[in-house]
Amino acid sequence: MTDAFDPDNQEHQKIKAEIEIGDGLPDIRLTGKCLEALKQAGFEVIWEKDLAVDSPLPWYLPLDKSRISLSSFRLTAAGRFVTRNLVKVLEYTGLAPAGSQRVQDFLEKAAVGLVEGEKKEIFTPMYFFLARNLLTEESR
Repeated sequence: MTDAFDPDNQEHQKIKAEIEIGDGLPDIRLTGKCLEALKQAGFEVIWEKDLAVDSPLPWYLPLDKSRISLSSFRLTAAGRFVTRNLVKVLEYTGLAPAGSQRVQDFLEKAAVGLVEGEKKEIFTPMYFFLARNLLTEESR
């Protein structure tokens, strides 16, 4: 989560929960908290950056259901409707295991959460850092 995430904002909390549940993630930390943890663990942060900030194309475009594209039809609102109902039929007939519809539902919610998280600038999957372990440096 970016530092713009407000833990007291219900909408932010909902988006965060959708991402965590749908992507099978534990409690997602703020980027600033990640840097603090690195330093407390004995690392020197050499470089850190959210690469999504300067990206010429938003990373979430393939997940954005408002975009219409033949190559990503399954991700559009109509494509998700078709997929949802196809999974429902497959599960009902026994061709898909029980629970498939539930899994499809939370994966779809995760996609919505990812897109909304980026649009509100509270989530990024492109935060990178380079750090050096000071403990191993001292032992040399």
